[in-house]
Amino acid sequence: MISNINAQSTAYIQSSAPKENESKGVNKTEKSEELDKVSSLKKQIQEGTYQVDLFKTAQSITEELL
Repeated sequence: MISNINAQSTAYIQSSAPKENESKGVNKTEKSEELDKVSSLKKQIQEGTYQVDLFKTAQSITEELL
């Protein structure tokens, strides 16, 4: 009796699991966009061209506090 329940649970989990191709494509896109942003910021900091937008920074902090 116990083995039947386990077998049914396993079958349900396997049928509801997402396909590997679908999840990998999304993750690769998100990771590559994040890496592009990070590498861009790193390059700006190294070149000394990075500037902080104080208005946007203050607005973000205010929104977090509210």
